[in-house]
Amino acid sequence: MNRIAHRLRLPSLRKKRTYGAALRPWMIGGAWALASGLSVHAQAQAQTSAATQAQSFDVSGGDLKTALDAYIAQGGVQLLYKVDDVKGVATHGVKGVLSPQEALARLLEGTPLRTRRGDDGAIVIYTATAAKPQVEEAPQSLDSVTISATRRREPVREIPMQVNVMKAQTLERAGARTLADYVAEQPGVNLTSSGSVGGTLTMRGLTTGPVQGIATVGVYVDDVATGLSSAGASGGNTPLDMGMLDLSHIEVLRGPQGTLYGAGAMSGVLKYVTNQPDTMEFAGSVKLGTSWTQSGGPGFTTGAVLNVPLKEDVAAIRFAAFTDQVGGSYDATGPARGRNIDRGHTDGGRVSLLLTPTRELTVRLTGTVQDVHRKGLGFEDMDKRTLRPWDRERTRQLSANESYSNLTQLFGLDVEYDFGWARLNSITSAQDVKINNTVDVTGRYGLMLSALRLPVASVPVNSTVEQHRVSQEFRLTSRSGTTIEWLAGIYLNRERGSNNGVMDANLIGGRSLGLLTSTQSSRYREEAAYGDVTWNVTPKFSLTGGLRLARNNQKYDSRQTGQLVGSVAANAAGTSSETPTTYLAAAKYTLSETSTVYFRAASGYRPGGPNVLKPDTDRNVVQPMYNSDSLWSYELGYKADLLDRTLSLEAALYDIEWKGVQQPTRSGAFVFVTNAGAARIKGSELTLNWKPSKEWRFTANAAAVDARLTEDAKGLDAKAGARLPHTPRFAATLGVTRNFSIADYPAYVGISARYTGKRDAGYRGSTAIPSITMPAYTLVDLQAGIDFKTFSVSAYVRNLTNKRGIVSIETGLNANPNLVTAALVPARTIGVNVNVPF
Repeated sequence: MNRIAHRLRLPSLRKKRTYGAALRPWMIGGAWALASGLSVHAQAQAQTSAATQAQSFDVSGGDLKTALDAYIAQGGVQLLYKVDDVKGVATHGVKGVLSPQEALARLLEGTPLRTRRGDDGAIVIYTATAAKPQVEEAPQSLDSVTISATRRREPVREIPMQVNVMKAQTLERAGARTLADYVAEQPGVNLTSSGSVGGTLTMRGLTTGPVQGIATVGVYVDDVATGLSSAGASGGNTPLDMGMLDLSHIEVLRGPQGTLYGAGAMSGVLKYVTNQPDTMEFAGSVKLGTSWTQSGGPGFTTGAVLNVPLKEDVAAIRFAAFTDQVGGSYDATGPARGRNIDRGHTDGGRVSLLLTPTRELTVRLTGTVQDVHRKGLGFEDMDKRTLRPWDRERTRQLSANESYSNLTQLFGLDVEYDFGWARLNSITSAQDVKINNTVDVTGRYGLMLSALRLPVASVPVNSTVEQHRVSQEFRLTSRSGTTIEWLAGIYLNRERGSNNGVMDANLIGGRSLGLLTSTQSSRYREEAAYGDVTWNVTPKFSLTGGLRLARNNQKYDSRQTGQLVGSVAANAAGTSSETPTTYLAAAKYTLSETSTVYFRAASGYRPGGPNVLKPDTDRNVVQPMYNSDSLWSYELGYKADLLDRTLSLEAALYDIEWKGVQQPTRSGAFVFVTNAGAARIKGSELTLNWKPSKEWRFTANAAAVDARLTEDAKGLDAKAGARLPHTPRFAATLGVTRNFSIADYPAYVGISARYTGKRDAGYRGSTAIPSITMPAYTLVDLQAGIDFKTFSVSAYVRNLTNKRGIVSIETGLNANPNLVTAALVPARTIGVNVNVPF
């Protein structure tokens, strides 16, 4: 919230640029525990000696503002702070017999906040850049990180599951520009590329490979859901790939999140968190960047952010826009020859309006648009026997130009009201996505048509995918720090999707032969009620239980005509409905003030759906609908801040049992979905951050995954014991950053390494999805930068040694069984960015 019970306006402690005013408001933080649950300021105690008098404190970790309210009530001291300074900041809490000064220092450990005593004896909390502090925390202490993807504002260490946070500044320093770059920093999270754009996003090995119809990872922008919950309209391989458009950070929640997020989050959630408007300060920035890729074209990036307070502490609007020109690095030979065919551009914009008309009410309205265009797709023709280029590196034989475009529009309205005893959120969101794509399948069908004495020039498939989604959520969340904490919500979702494609044989001389015209449409409707309860049995031990009850209805229609179908159109339709339930149980034990252990058991699912049945389909062979596939995940974890909070450690072991796996089954020319087979995934994860001094920072992330079928999967033609595809058995990242000064200007240099182990592109022994082992590879990245105060400059090198790493392999696109199509890691890329704040 942008307000507290009362406000006190004081002269600004330092000169700052504001919009329409020279003075900055300061808020008095404080609360008495009244019977009604409302908060007011504690009475100030003017005696400085009180700050050294020991007394008992028991303040829970979590949202800092809530913790400061409890601290004031328990310590009887007067605090002055700006709400914008403490908004979104987390604390580890404090417990024990301490002086108020010592207790406050512990509350602020790991935050960018400092304290000093004002002339009237009150303690002033301010950001580290505001003025030179009289009492400083240890400079090497790691920052505390708060996330909101759990539907509460909580510090990562207090959450009983594996959570990772990628800060936007860190990603920008490393030259990350796409979703593939983001998840490359997260072992155990994989994006199977679809040629520079799109792909299948998975966590912890939960994938059936290239035939995955429904997503297993939920993708959100703030609280706005993206993608589709059903199999229609390519919902399983079009995760939102959002550029660095005024992002704050990205949150990665590993493991099933079915109770809070429902369908499609059975392996985890990835959440883009954007910067909120600031109601206090007029500010902005301009960013310019350029890059060059080995054997490719140059790239350019331009972005701008503008924050405008409309009324201090009441309203603000924030604008952001960017354009990213991609130079490309793949070439084509043949009739559609060209250089850097995967070049293109991505343009985006966002408007965000924040209103806080009262201290209890907050309204945020956002609109986001992103438009992606590529001249072609980034694939290489490869010999599957040697895994070497069929012709030249990063080159394909093309008979038709392959183009791609993706227009995404997202709108969100979040209305929050704080009753004191609980917080009510109403979240309304809408999504519109339109994807146009052309794929050249001449290599597969050209020889067959030539055998029929047809002079074939090219066989392109042109498709248009549309995804529409509107959802409404009401959520009531209790206050933190009580014996019983709870959350309850209602979720309503409506989706429409379509996937229309045309396959033509373009003949020499200009004629065209219609091989296939396909029209598919889908509708999905879901209603759900969910909730969880946490019982803080003792100050050290807590239990959590969660439940989600859902109901969904689907309708699917398909119509196919053309030479490949025959003289009679193939029409099919189907409907389905089901009532899945998901569960959550967790226990957390606090070993010490800085360490916890936890156990978490959670279920997840993907919706079932209708099979598209022709009138003559044998119902004894193909069922009218396929069911949800579901899983149970069991996770044991340890989290700690060690060595005087200079070292953070997170470790987890998990065991996932996946049943009724959705998979394709072919019947004649049609492909249906069935539930068959089961899988078990066992794994471990480790995250380390060590900051021994303010100059040095070391990071390490690792994940080991053993994902196998435990039952035969007939649709995949795979046997029990076969590994699930596209998941490395071991992956890790290591990084070190050195901070220093050049002529009093802050600077840094860093180096990191990313290791990806061997993976299978298919299933061992399968003829439907044959296995090809993709070798392990290691990429080395460099980064450096300097902040000149009025502007900053950063430089990076990705894939320093220009390693040739295979990301994915597709079979079946060519008549030659030894010729496959592969996507590779980006070649060595060097870039420079300049950022000018104002």
